Amino acid sequence: MKTTIAFAVALLMSVPLSEQAEAKSKKNKQEETAQSQETEKLEDPAPKSQNPVKVYNISLKQLGQGSSVELRGTEGERSFPFTVRSDEVITSAKVRYGLTYSPALLPDLSHVKVLVNNELVGVVPLPREDATKGIVREDKIDPRFFADFNQLTFKLIGHYTRDCEDPFHSSLWARLSNTTYLELTVAPIELANDLGLLPAPFFDRRDSGILDLPFVLPPSPSMDLLKNAGAVASWFGHLASYRGAKFPVAAQGLPKANAIVFATGKEAPAGVQLPQISGPTLMVVPNPVSPRHKLLLVMGRDTAELRTATEALTLGQLALSGPSAVIKNLKEPELRKAYDAPKWLPTHRAVKFGELATMDSLQVSGLTPDLIRINMRVAPDLFTWQRDGVPIDLRYRFTPRPTVDKSTLNIGINDGFVRALSLSGADIEKGKIKESVLLFFKEGHRYAQEEVQVPTFRIGAENQLQFHFFYDYPKQGACKDVYLDNVRSAIDPDSTIDFSNIPHYASFPNLAFVANAGFPFTKFADLQETAIVMPDRAGPQETEVYLNMMGRMGESTGYPVLNSHLIRGSDAEKFSDKDFLIIATAGNQPLLKQWAKYMPMSIDETGNRLQLPKGFLRILARWGGKDIDDVERRSGELLAATGNGFGAMMQFESPLSGSRSVVVLTGGDGKGLLSLTDGLNKSDIRSKYQGDLVLVKGDNVVSALIGDTYYSGNLPLWTWIKWKLSSQPLTLIIFLMLASMIAATMLFRYLRGKAKSRLTGDGSSDQH
Repeated sequence: MKTTIAFAVALLMSVPLSEQAEAKSKKNKQEETAQSQETEKLEDPAPKSQNPVKVYNISLKQLGQGSSVELRGTEGERSFPFTVRSDEVITSAKVRYGLTYSPALLPDLSHVKVLVNNELVGVVPLPREDATKGIVREDKIDPRFFADFNQLTFKLIGHYTRDCEDPFHSSLWARLSNTTYLELTVAPIELANDLGLLPAPFFDRRDSGILDLPFVLPPSPSMDLLKNAGAVASWFGHLASYRGAKFPVAAQGLPKANAIVFATGKEAPAGVQLPQISGPTLMVVPNPVSPRHKLLLVMGRDTAELRTATEALTLGQLALSGPSAVIKNLKEPELRKAYDAPKWLPTHRAVKFGELATMDSLQVSGLTPDLIRINMRVAPDLFTWQRDGVPIDLRYRFTPRPTVDKSTLNIGINDGFVRALSLSGADIEKGKIKESVLLFFKEGHRYAQEEVQVPTFRIGAENQLQFHFFYDYPKQGACKDVYLDNVRSAIDPDSTIDFSNIPHYASFPNLAFVANAGFPFTKFADLQETAIVMPDRAGPQETEVYLNMMGRMGESTGYPVLNSHLIRGSDAEKFSDKDFLIIATAGNQPLLKQWAKYMPMSIDETGNRLQLPKGFLRILARWGGKDIDDVERRSGELLAATGNGFGAMMQFESPLSGSRSVVVLTGGDGKGLLSLTDGLNKSDIRSKYQGDLVLVKGDNVVSALIGDTYYSGNLPLWTWIKWKLSSQPLTLIIFLMLASMIAATMLFRYLRGKAKSRLTGDGSSDQH
């Protein structure tokens, strides 16, 4: 049973165990000192008091294993992938693990093998007397076994009898504790000052920890410079992907880390020595305050050249190499079209699975294989009302079953079950075997094929299709069960999923759209229809929140936000046809005072007030399913407990243009404001961002829907009429009454005309 934990690539970036290192034995201290001295030879000279050696402690919990791991069968196996940063090298390593196992295992035939990248690290005997209390063991790992991407594997070789045995007998088991951990001692290595290594070392794809990348900006950066910094942040946000990203602003000097520096001939960060700028320039240089770290300089003589350098970095049109490059002959990118984000599935055609996943990831082996997972993103405003589902033309391959059994292909989406398809080659109906449409190689086709409808209510902005090949293991009797490892299964890359002909129409406010997909701003991947409103005097916290939000936009779309509009509050009316993203702390954005009556909550120097409906409007809100009393209670409790140390995200319809949205990120102070984007980097916290008001303090989140509903998008006329009438029963009754009156009036006029013509005809005949 070979099962690999997907997406468990959690980089080995936990908190260094400095206290454990100090408590080590004298021998270990001497070894670490020797390793440190060898590592220093690879680096620029640094103060001797700074020990570059780090110790990382990585448990199976950090690698995605939430509970203990069970190994079953005669050759039960589990593997856990992990990585090592490109600018670090492992100098020593060990693995410490705990095992319990079945007391029925024969000690002289059974054991557990521990491997790293298929290299044997240790063999664990399984004496019967230790079965109940378990074994705790530690094995050293030769650093030469490690590569860029690594696998830690535990394999049970189990036997319960010397005679013929059932390879899946219930007594063949061992359990590995999820407190098992790797201890890695790493030393930094010096990378060359080379643009060809980008995005490393500023982003390392081997690092599964959150990307923490400082941006170094001038003291009071212009809007144009900030706009370019936001585009670069969105590019790094896209690279960071599921890891999450944050971009602290270094306002006072350089940080002791890898960092991005922005400068023009007129604007430069304080205390940073810059080379002469001769055009749009990208340059990698050592960080003078921490020589083993790097600075990426993004420069231009003016903001137009700075934009050129930004586009060269984020669009990847040019092959860069060497320590610096002056950008020439860069092709200006075209404006993006609606819903064409590179990470989003097209909604005008069917999409092949081969476009969404690699061939290797669509194949599994063995009787108990892992799930085949296909990740996909779609625009969150797809209008799926009254649709049977989203069709999948599923084509799949599998090793034919020798007999009729209960083997199935189980299909799911987002951990929800969709359908099961038989893999036995025949279906049973009323006790009889009938020919199946799923026969392998049926009619010369080299795959089985079926159309599957995925329920629309299961589909969100981020989705994962899951295919599990479950194989029945028929028992043949004593000494007849022979396990043949010849079972192979695959989803064909020509399988398709089709979101075409589904209109874009959604109700707002809905902060879940913003949190999970950056929508409605990401409707255009370059944010060309978004106006971002910054305070007149933005501090480091507001700027950091802006950069963090741009990182979230890039993570959603896979494209840099090159065409957003960064403005002051006083210029809002000039951009009345845009969606607004407003970033402010209490009292530093006058626009929030002007629009306070439209917001679900007002925050200013006078206090914090929920804009709850009163009187008859409160009754209507309850009729519409809004629990206003609960909102008032929960919000009051959080505000009372936090004072001003909270963050608030709000959404409402733009006062300047119908169907346009305004999203506000604000807080009582800078720390509270930053808690909003910190929450967006945590999937469990992000899932609580809903409605039109979200209050955040640490891991505490209160969400509510207070304001009025509005809509955005377009529907076919007849679909719009049916949907409106179905959602508003009173309107439907009035419409039916009016239709009945109109029909009755027309019928009355018609019958009266017929009667009049008959009477007129009868009168004329009497005169003759």
